[in-house]
Amino acid sequence: MLRGLGWEILRIWSPDWWHDKAGAAERFRKTDLSEFRADPEAFYEFSYRSTIDAMVTRIVETEAPVRDDVVAQRIARAHGWLRTGSRIRDKIERHLRPFDFTHDSAGRFLWPKGGIVKTVNYRPPATEDHRRPVADIALQELVGLVQAHPQAHEEPDPALVLARLMGLERLAASSRARIDEAIAMFTQADGSDDA
Repeated sequence: MLRGLGWEILRIWSPDWWHDKAGAAERFRKTDLSEFRADPEAFYEFSYRSTIDAMVTRIVETEAPVRDDVVAQRIARAHGWLRTGSRIRDKIERHLRPFDFTHDSAGRFLWPKGGIVKTVNYRPPATEDHRRPVADIALQELVGLVQAHPQAHEEPDPALVLARLMGLERLAASSRARIDEAIAMFTQADGSDDA
């Protein structure tokens, strides 16, 4: 009933909240843009730039590293649009200049200015609805997952073990390749030969 009214139900195991509120809250790191007055009619107006700037900044500060097209999708949805066409993406692209970028096999990821690091703690999904495709997760975050579970290297199929830890039921070839890339980056940085 509450979901039908627009509520989003988040489940936290009470001992997690009691012992580590910040860590438990981190699992829900998805930007809430409801405080912004999204106005689809004004979206392309010059006077609306500050609103889009603020939305982009909030998304990057909350979810970084975040893929540029995910930012565009979040802003489009906040305006009630189900599709993120080229005109919307082009408009949002003009608001991405203040941020740092990394490029990898999945695309371009935005970071706060001066915020690029080699490893980011993996953010597990709070619920199945919050699960992100592997392509939406920066390699630095996947390396963080590998780093948090070094024992996965001892398994016959480390990529599959890590995929299961991410909540993936099936491991597509493209997702496997991306996880393998993160394993290789971790192994290279760690200096170990066994992968």
